Parts: sequence; structure tokens; C-alpha cells
Amino acid sequence: MKRILLLAAAVSLLAGCGLSDQQKADYASVARAGVSPAIYDKMVNGDSLSVGDIIALSRAHVSDGVIVRYIRDQGTVYYLSPPDFDRMHSAGVSPSVIDFMAQTGTPGYPYGPGPYGPGPYFYPPPIAVGVGFGGHWR
Repeated sequence: MKRILLLAAAVSLLAGCGLSDQQKADYASVARAGVSPAIYDKMVNGDSLSVGDIIALSRAHVSDGVIVRYIRDQGTVYYLSPPDFDRMHSAGVSPSVIDFMAQTGTPGYPYGPGPYGPGPYFYPPPIAVGVGFGGHWR
């Protein structure tokens, strides 16, 4: 009964936050999954999720789509080490989530097709500005 009241309170709180219907549905599914309040609060506040948080979401059976959408919407970039891959794989995190997380740490993410990376959008890289060495400025 207490969990139902907390879920109802969370959903009603989110209703007035200017979130999209998809985000509201995603947060409601996370709340229903019984994820720890700390992880739920991180998500509602738009904070980045750690590898441990991703594992907890996966263990709570939060859908891959919700996890990937959250990572994408927040713009989180993961630089995963081999132990991170092993830890997530052994914890049962789906390959699609692991692959998406790995893609965020690749050069050019989220830049698009072409020489700058694999993402769906194309933006030219920023222009490097600095101090020259051994030459004359003209």
C-alpha cells in the first residue's frame, strides 16, 4: 500500500514538471520497477547515471528503451573500461544498452555520418584556436 501511495505521489509530481508524455511514462515505469529512491531522484533531476545505476535499473527489469532514452536525452558520455564491460555483462545488462553506452565514448559522438563519427547528426568539429609555435602570424 505504501509503495502504491509513493508511486501515485511521484506520478502526480511529475505531471506538472513540463516533461514530455514519453518521459512521464518512462519515470512511472522506473518507479513501478522498485528502483532505489536515490536512482529515481537522479533520473527525475536529470543527473548522469553511473555504471552501478545502470546495473540496478537492469536488475529491476527497467526496459532497455527507457535506459537508452534516458542516457541519450541527458547526453551522458561513458568511457567504459574492460572491467566495466565485464561487470555489466555478468550483471545481465543487455548488449544493446552496453553497446549504446560504449558508443557515447567514441570520438565524434553524437556527430553524424561522415568523418566525425557514427551519430545521426552532422555538425562540424569546433575550430581549434591556440597559440602557434615556431612561425609567424600573417
